[in-house]
Amino acid sequence: MAERYCDKRIDSLSLRRKSHCLATLLGLCCLPFSLVAAQLQQHGHLKYEYDGYVFSDSSAYQARYGQYQVNQTAQLRYHIGSRWQSGWLAEADYQLLAGYGEKRFQATPLVDGYFGLGSVIDDEQRLFNLTHTISEHRDFAMLQRLDRAIVGYQTDNNVIKLGRQAITWGNGLFFNPMDFVNPFDPTSLDKEYKTGDDMVYGQHLLQDGNDLQAAYVIRRDGDLDVTFDVATAALKYHGFIDNIHEYDLLLAEHYDSRVAGVSSIISVGGAIWATDLVATWGEEDYLSLVSNWSYSWVGFERNMTGTIEYFYNGLGISNGDYSSESLLQHPELVAKVERGELYSLARHYLAGNLYIEVTPLWSLSQNLFYNASDNSALYQLLSLNSLSDDFRLTTALTVPIGADGTEYGGVKISEGQYASFELSLYAQLAWYF
Repeated sequence: MAERYCDKRIDSLSLRRKSHCLATLLGLCCLPFSLVAAQLQQHGHLKYEYDGYVFSDSSAYQARYGQYQVNQTAQLRYHIGSRWQSGWLAEADYQLLAGYGEKRFQATPLVDGYFGLGSVIDDEQRLFNLTHTISEHRDFAMLQRLDRAIVGYQTDNNVIKLGRQAITWGNGLFFNPMDFVNPFDPTSLDKEYKTGDDMVYGQHLLQDGNDLQAAYVIRRDGDLDVTFDVATAALKYHGFIDNIHEYDLLLAEHYDSRVAGVSSIISVGGAIWATDLVATWGEEDYLSLVSNWSYSWVGFERNMTGTIEYFYNGLGISNGDYSSESLLQHPELVAKVERGELYSLARHYLAGNLYIEVTPLWSLSQNLFYNASDNSALYQLLSLNSLSDDFRLTTALTVPIGADGTEYGGVKISEGQYASFELSLYAQLAWYF
């Protein structure tokens, strides 16, 4: 009875926190609207997504879903923002999502079994819980949320923003160790918007064009308390050398670790070469490195771009053993994967991309992700077609390559069962307004 009472009390506190935080943040966003707006911006999109998976007999997913699994998702995103001559600004992005499929908006912990087929939308560890589940059943979920909610002030050389927003640091094109606040999954097919976090962000532009950025991301721990132990405080300096070479210097306190990073971008023979080196000190001390080379040319009267990237994951497993027993020996790796700031289990990776502009309205991309630690790979063929000024169709084929037990071939779940799929088909129709 005591446990049941505690559960009800926690649910009540969570509900009140959601309502109070939503009202508070909306109030902050609407405060400047009492002034006369100089410029009001409104836009958004409506997306329908379909993704289907085919599973083999050795796949642990087959026992859960059958030989095939289909997910369908509809997403409405509406952005409204305004800027004033006085320097004030306010922005908000509203999302309405509906998904059909097994636990479409949820994922289970990595060491407990399944991973890789779900997306996580959860505000429990954020300062403001701005996600509200409208309806949830076994294979259907509908929810609404605020993914951006910002109040800020901007001058010619300075900007400060408070609220839910997103930052992207680092020069990795697929893998990005310097971007540790809600990075994209390297294999994600829709990278239009990052999930926002609750933070204070500031930027100061120097007279020589260099700039200094600072961010403080506020989070809650497992007891829903706001503590510095789970926060991120970061400072980044971006500079130029002879207006040709770019570099970044980063210092951060991230959860219980200290982070220092340095990056550079240079031009080599018409190509762009970018490198990020990140050192982390905490429960484990390790280095991470990403380096990529990108070159554009015209071939067969088509615009083309080729990219190759190397990623060294200092937390990665080097022997190819990703079993639950092995993962339990790498708690820092598991924690970062479950927090959604790392998507790689092994030590060494290569990624390549070939982009072809078939017509001004149609492009094809081929991506290949290669795990050099276990000789597995993931191939993607992506087609992007602009049907009109407002409609865009995206389709993709994903094929894993590798033996059972490898990362891309399928991590072992239990004896004879692997977290694997044979192929995946993806389609997205987007309407922008």
